Amino acid sequence: MSVMQKQISLDETLAKDIVNAVVSSMSHTFNVDVKPGNTEYGEGMVSLGGDISGIIGLVQDQLDGTLILCMPFETLREILPHVLGKTVEITHEMATDAVGELTNMIFGQVKRELNLRSHQIKLGVPCVVSGKGHFVCQFYRGRNMIVPFHLDGKMFQVYVGLNDSVAEGPRR
Repeated sequence: MSVMQKQISLDETLAKDIVNAVVSSMSHTFNVDVKPGNTEYGEGMVSLGGDISGIIGLVQDQLDGTLILCMPFETLREILPHVLGKTVEITHEMATDAVGELTNMIFGQVKRELNLRSHQIKLGVPCVVSGKGHFVCQFYRGRNMIVPFHLDGKMFQVYVGLNDSVAEGPRR
């Protein structure tokens, strides 16, 4: 007997899953406290700015979606010494690897929570994009949500975009 698959909703429950995953990952990995900001909901194309972005597909039957973690290099330069040591010079390659790992950790926790609610999300193929001040443009014409986080005065974001033909959630 197969389990009925539920469609993902861009709602406060998903935002809470993201917040919990980011706060937990940052706390356990780097021993730092991050503060979530107010979740923003939108529609259409979005440009996200940052220096390093981890991108992973949300894979579900008949679902097109993306989860993106966008971080400034300076934030990574401040938190990586917590695990690598204060005397290690943080390189761009180290920061890129860290964003890839963080994206996987966050996605894994969000995926687990979604699957507990019968969403049947599969592991997507992650990638990392980097470059000072780069922009990641999502061409989904559907709905999206951005959850901002603050760490010592610096902001980073987690974005989720879903194709409008399958996405449910509040229109704001």
